[in-house]
Amino acid sequence: MLKRLRSGTLEADRGLAALQAVLPPELAREVWSAALRGTTLTAFVSTAAWGTRLRYVVPKLTAAVAARLGAPVDVIRVKVRADHRRVNKGDVRL
Repeated sequence: MLKRLRSGTLEADRGLAALQAVLPPELAREVWSAALRGTTLTAFVSTAAWGTRLRYVVPKLTAAVAARLGAPVDVIRVKVRADHRRVNKGDVRL
């Protein structure tokens, strides 16, 4: 089971790196995860504003992401989810 989890993590890292490599730097920093399932790459951003910006550019980047992954990518789906790894200065975690 651990081997399967490790493999999934490596694949997610690969998808994220491929997407970030073809995005403008300011947008690439805001994509915090990406996972390929079948021919759909799902990218996660932390706010709706960044999600909207990403949705505008992904149709032009699908082929470039597929080439970097060496796998077919038909659709890049964008989802907004808080990145719990980022902590704002005012946040206190106990």
